[in-house]
Amino acid sequence: MAITGLYGKAIYEVPLDPKKTYVFTPNHFSYFDIVSVNTQMPFFFSFMAKKELANIPLFRIFFKTIDMPVDRNSMEGAKKAYYLANKKLKEGISLLNFPEGGIGAQVPKMRKFKLGPFKMAIEYGIEIVPITLPDNWKRLPSGGSLPPGTPGKMRMYVHRPIPTENLKSGDEVALAEQVYRIIEEKFKEMNGL
Repeated sequence: MAITGLYGKAIYEVPLDPKKTYVFTPNHFSYFDIVSVNTQMPFFFSFMAKKELANIPLFRIFFKTIDMPVDRNSMEGAKKAYYLANKKLKEGISLLNFPEGGIGAQVPKMRKFKLGPFKMAIEYGIEIVPITLPDNWKRLPSGGSLPPGTPGKMRMYVHRPIPTENLKSGDEVALAEQVYRIIEEKFKEMNGL
């Protein structure tokens, strides 16, 4: 990353317990988000992403951690990914999932969150950790008027974990909305918006 002029910096609101299992939920505006979380997170986690990304040569190295490739064109493929994610959480392995389900057309506005990671966190009583990635959309935009690929900072703000042990089925909508607000507010703050 340094050779290409990309400088990662992870900022933690509070220290995370390396012995705990978490569900990490970053915003997703750029393919560099994958690079950020894989190079800046000192925790082992299983990664859930669309299976087509493993075919991109530049990113293939980072997809060795994708234990749950999601075939978004197949209901059976989505069910299989959900089953594998549940299996990992049962084994005490943290999960990282982009709840937007992909990069939207309105970057830097987040897409509505899918509820899967929030349902799983509630089901297993696992803390959700929102992650704000405020810079990657500038480094490698997915459209728009910015030049394609620019050097610079790639900050990652890891928020305080949100407990879920007192939540029940049906609370995932409110939890997803809470995480959305946390990420959106920090994104705006870090970008001076």
